[in-house]
Amino acid sequence: MQTLQINIEDRLISKIGLASIKERLQKEIEFLYFENLADEIYQAIEKSNIDNEKELEIARQQAWDDYKQKFIKGIE
Repeated sequence: MQTLQINIEDRLISKIGLASIKERLQKEIEFLYFENLADEIYQAIEKSNIDNEKELEIARQQAWDDYKQKFIKGIE
């Protein structure tokens, strides 16, 4: 981990507060981290040649079949 040093005008610090600025910057950095992670996951999925739509449909159908078996016996 590295430390980042930035210059912020005193007027801005006195107006919204140092803690508020730190919190906002931390959230922005976390967003960038997760955005980058999502891009890496997406690229890995693309390279895997797995048909996501097909896999999703199989999972939906299995979930529906499980639900019917557990909760809708004899109603159909």
